[in-house]
Formats: sequence, C-alpha cells, structure tokens
Amino acid sequence: MVSIKDIKVDLEELNKFKSRNAKERLDFIDWWVNYMKNNKDKKWSEEQNVIVDSQID
Repeated sequence: MVSIKDIKVDLEELNKFKSRNAKERLDFIDWWVNYMKNNKDKKWSEEQNVIVDSQID
C-alpha cells in the first residue's frame, strides 16, 4: 500500500501544468465565443444539443 509520505510532488511542475491548463481553457472559451458569433444560432445550438444529449444517455 502506498503511503502519503511516499508521494513526491514537484510543485513547480504542478504550477506549470495548472497555468497551461488555465490558458487552454481560456483559449477554448475565446474559440467558442468566436464560433457562436460567426455561425447561426440554429447550427451551434444543434451541435451543442448533440453533446448534451450524449452525456444523458
């Protein structure tokens, strides 16, 4: 069994990961806003509906 004392965490690497992850999320938000602005509501809402429905089934 692994003890919590045996786990080594590189905090610098963790902070880099968190920064990259935050940037990727913000970039995706920018991309999605641009997509919604440049496509008709019907198109992107239908696509979004497919994603939501796939999570329910």
